[in-house]
Amino acid sequence: MEGKESRTSKLKHLEFKEKFRRRLVKGEKKATVRLYTSLEEGDRVLIHCGGEILGEGIIEEVKQKTLDELTEEDAKADGFKSLEELLGEIRRLYGDVDRVLIIRFSMKPFSHGKNPHNFYYGQVDLREIAKLGLKNLQLEEKDRQILQLFLETGSIIKAAKRLGGLRKRGMIREVLRKCYRELVMKGMVDDKQFKENEEK
Repeated sequence: MEGKESRTSKLKHLEFKEKFRRRLVKGEKKATVRLYTSLEEGDRVLIHCGGEILGEGIIEEVKQKTLDELTEEDAKADGFKSLEELLGEIRRLYGDVDRVLIIRFSMKPFSHGKNPHNFYYGQVDLREIAKLGLKNLQLEEKDRQILQLFLETGSIIKAAKRLGGLRKRGMIREVLRKCYRELVMKGMVDDKQFKENEEK
């Protein structure tokens, strides 16, 4: 468990819609435009697309630009045919904005996409972890509320939306991991249930 946790806890996440899968895997998409990000140059990230983890990447640059400063090179790195196409997508997604962040990255694809649940938790039943945690652990009130919401909704994604948006998924996962670690230490969960990630 310690080895697994130390490897994945340092990784951040970069998520894409399914329509970008082919470009990502072929290495044609090496940048993305966002309005905000917590990512910084040098961060190691897991690249998510269409509900799978496609590979591991490195953030090479995060740079703020006005729309007037965007170039054809920025558009090509983002997988678009032209700057005009990129600007159209920015306006469609974000409306009338003045500035964006260009996040450049490199990605080493896995041999096949990985289910995020299996990648992080192996064969562990997260609902059981939440139930055992609520019953047997001394938890902070905010952690108890998160576990109760997860059990009520039956999904990390649904619970995150109730907490304010998909960005809250990491917070929910961290509470579940913390419970898992404590339950393993108390001998209430077998740490052998946690399947090692074969790619690591």
